[in-house]
Amino acid sequence: MPPATNTFVTPSDLASSARENAPFRFTRLENGLKKRTDKLAEVIDGSVPGATWLFVSPHDDDLCIGAGLTMQAARHAGVDVQVLIVTDGCLGYCRAEHRESIAKIRRAETYESFEMLGIARDRVSYINYPDGGLTSYIGRRAARNLEPAIEGYVGLQNAFTYYLREFRPTCVFVPTPTDLHPDHQITHNELLISLFHASGDIWPELGAPLAVPQLFELAIYCDFADAPNLEVRGNGDVFQHKLRSIEAYRSQLQIASLVDSIRQDGPYEYLRDVHFRLYSSKKYRSLFAD
Repeated sequence: MPPATNTFVTPSDLASSARENAPFRFTRLENGLKKRTDKLAEVIDGSVPGATWLFVSPHDDDLCIGAGLTMQAARHAGVDVQVLIVTDGCLGYCRAEHRESIAKIRRAETYESFEMLGIARDRVSYINYPDGGLTSYIGRRAARNLEPAIEGYVGLQNAFTYYLREFRPTCVFVPTPTDLHPDHQITHNELLISLFHASGDIWPELGAPLAVPQLFELAIYCDFADAPNLEVRGNGDVFQHKLRSIEAYRSQLQIASLVDSIRQDGPYEYLRDVHFRLYSSKKYRSLFAD
């Protein structure tokens, strides 16, 4: 028999092993440097236990594709995840017999999908505007008969201002405006102006003003306009939860090929900080100086 050997495990070995076994790893780019950690609070302020994050989704199946790992990471950190779905899914039928019932079918699939990510159905809200019809709901106007009104008004700016003030999130997430679907572009643009509405005194019947939360963009189907600065990596278990949450949308016949593509890409998601660049004449004065 070979002689017995002693194995010494150093604190750094234990720390390295713990990092490798962590369910999530985060990398944030800051001034060309990479900050790596397994603690969400070290890369995103406002991710302490009890904080609220709001994920805004043009369609019911967008978030599990672009943020299935990120939402799980938030829940793992003790963050209250709220989901706001803009449209009703009424145009997402792939079988003729589902034409009249697809909104109801997708609603059930949505609750199942989010529960796989640790998000209960009472954390999923709907604005319930018609799928593919958001051009009619840009801005804010008095509601007409049978429209889903809030305080007598409809429009994305009305709804977003109300929900932002209701949930009072520290962070808000929305798909990037580079996605080709008009619903994605409109949702992004209307949410950004609504952040300013919600932080001001306008429309007091929609709630009290709030501090402007951090805003992050997600990529769903198209690339970011500018490079992301935060990577979320999950382990095998949380990645499987994400894949199963996407597969819950069984009514969407193309879902299997989408899951295969995401499986090949691996357990990675990316976020991009959005910073509002407000106009100041000082920024341009040097261009015209003597």
